[in-house]
Amino acid sequence: MTTTAIRRPGAPARTAPADDRGTTALAGVLLSMVSIILATVDPQLRHWFLVPVTICAVLLGADIIEWLRRRCDVLDPQALLALMGLHFFYVAPILHVVLDYWMWETYPSDGWRDSLGAMAILNMAGLAVYRVILSMRSRPSRRGPHRELNEAVFQRAGVAAVMLGVTAFAAEVMMFGGVQGFLTTMTSNRTELAGLGWMLIVAESFPLLAFAVAVVRWRRPLAERPAVLVSLWLGFAAVQFVVSGVRGSRNNTVWPVLVGVILIHYLVRRISRKTLAGFVAGFAVFMYAYGLYKGAGTDVLEIINGRRTVAEVSDRTGRDVPTVLLGDLGRADIQAAILDGLRSGRVEPVMGATYLAAPLIAVPLGVLPDRPPGKVAVGTDALYGTGAYDAGLRSSRVYGITGEALLNFGIGGGLLSFAVLGLLVRAARRYCREALRGDRTTAKLLSASLTVVTISVLSWDADNLVWFSLKHVLPVVLVILVTLTWPTAGQSPHRAGGAG
Repeated sequence: MTTTAIRRPGAPARTAPADDRGTTALAGVLLSMVSIILATVDPQLRHWFLVPVTICAVLLGADIIEWLRRRCDVLDPQALLALMGLHFFYVAPILHVVLDYWMWETYPSDGWRDSLGAMAILNMAGLAVYRVILSMRSRPSRRGPHRELNEAVFQRAGVAAVMLGVTAFAAEVMMFGGVQGFLTTMTSNRTELAGLGWMLIVAESFPLLAFAVAVVRWRRPLAERPAVLVSLWLGFAAVQFVVSGVRGSRNNTVWPVLVGVILIHYLVRRISRKTLAGFVAGFAVFMYAYGLYKGAGTDVLEIINGRRTVAEVSDRTGRDVPTVLLGDLGRADIQAAILDGLRSGRVEPVMGATYLAAPLIAVPLGVLPDRPPGKVAVGTDALYGTGAYDAGLRSSRVYGITGEALLNFGIGGGLLSFAVLGLLVRAARRYCREALRGDRTTAKLLSASLTVVTISVLSWDADNLVWFSLKHVLPVVLVILVTLTWPTAGQSPHRAGGAG
């Protein structure tokens, strides 16, 4: 991991990309030229849908240009979301048309390009709302004296929480008959995990928590030994994969590891754009390789021993590069299909049912057997027709923040989701400003998870957010709360020792 020099504590750091008209105009010119060239090369792109799609990119382009010009922090949440949004709102719709790659469950009544164009118009209006929310002036903070984090207490509480997680993970392994049985269950018999929700939450929480405790405890020595820092991070990534990744969930591996990168940035050493680019490249390779593993299971090892080629396994599983770019990292076709269903009357909004069901995933079925229809039930009926879920069909699609809002509250909900996105970005920027300019460990710890939530919520549903928060945010928050409320003799109630 390439790192840059440590920024002087308290040094000013710009965390919000500028949004001047000149930068927006430059983005408009550049992106319009790209779209014109693409339409010239591919006749399929000579369609009106390309206009609103391009405008969506322009609405995010100023933030990207400011990031490229190094006028904001490398991990500024607004800039990172713009980079994600460039793919989400611009690149992905274009690739769908160029590659003729679409979801198979449904077909829009007016054709895919018209449906993409309609969705792009909604996104265009939503991104305008998003920019208005970002441009609103923040009120001055009036918080009184705050109690700093006592790092010694944090370390003890963190170690105790890590040991609880390790114990739960060991119990999980023993439950399945040892390491071999655990691996077999995670790769081939995942249905046996039903009913183990809270055990999985506790068991899978310890790698990130242990990494956070380690970088807080040894951040100064680690800052002086980059090789040790990289080794620690790689070890954390490997443990995270074994604990969570082997059961077929990329989100349980990629996003916690990214939280680790951000913790390094705030607590140890500022990372560079080159480092971030390397992480993104590794992320793309991992998403593709893990897709093969998810589809083929342990049979993917046949690639290593030479019995099969990557192309053969990819063809057999259907996990190829377009699937990663458009199915895993994009929601353009699924959201366009949902909007088409709403416009034609085939899909009826469920008035918040999936949002009510999402937090209930933390409640065992035995305690609450009757609950609102969740995302699977609602999405299945939306894609296959009313009654499809009751007939036994199941859709495992993920709809993203706007797609789920469309399912729940229709077009108005889709627009409102961008306002929520804007408020989330504002909150993330505020915490990141504290993390960069101050010495509060609490802000640094919370900013890492909040940044990841902010940049991933474009493609997440409410249940994904709840699951991630329970496993990777709540444990850190609880340890911080225990630390802040733990009585410490001989210290000021507003300053509990250590760098806060």
